[in-house]
Amino acid sequence: MSVDTQPSTRPHVVRRKYLLDAGFQLRYILRLAALGGGGVLLVGVLAYRAHMSLLRNPTPMAVVTSGETLLWLTGLGALGVAGVLALFGLVLTHRVAGPVYVMSLYIATLAAGRYPRMRPLRQKDELRGFFDRFSEAVDRIREREAEEARLLSEVIDTLGPLATTQDAQAALSILGSIRARKRQAIEGPTSGALKSVA
Repeated sequence: MSVDTQPSTRPHVVRRKYLLDAGFQLRYILRLAALGGGGVLLVGVLAYRAHMSLLRNPTPMAVVTSGETLLWLTGLGALGVAGVLALFGLVLTHRVAGPVYVMSLYIATLAAGRYPRMRPLRQKDELRGFFDRFSEAVDRIREREAEEARLLSEVIDTLGPLATTQDAQAALSILGSIRARKRQAIEGPTSGALKSVA
């Protein structure tokens, strides 16, 4: 087998579809827009009230007080909106990072030659469709592995009495070790490879 040392010459692909998972993306776009717009609207209403109070009493002291009030409103409003958006971002990333973390543990378990014990996602987790497809793929691979182990057992049982030469017995021994590895992967414990992600 030769190793290709040439760099990949894949063409540059321009993505034109931005809403890949419209339900998920639109839900969070609208929530972020509502939080940002609501925060700006609140600051605007409070600034308008400060401005109107200045117009009712246009003394030099009221002008200074109104300017300071607008400055404070702008600063506190920006900090408030930033804080709300940060908390919202934390919740969103937790709902997305949790399933990604769990699936990365499952992949590590698969890479170690075992099948993970699948568990459902938390109630408010995102990426449910992706996780369901991932779980279905793991189940199908596990079923195929079980079928292959069953077929190997039949072959070994059928050819066992016929294996009279040393080479034939060695081949059956190899088939037996493959069957044992498949069974262990299917039935073996994950030994605590998954932790709760609450």
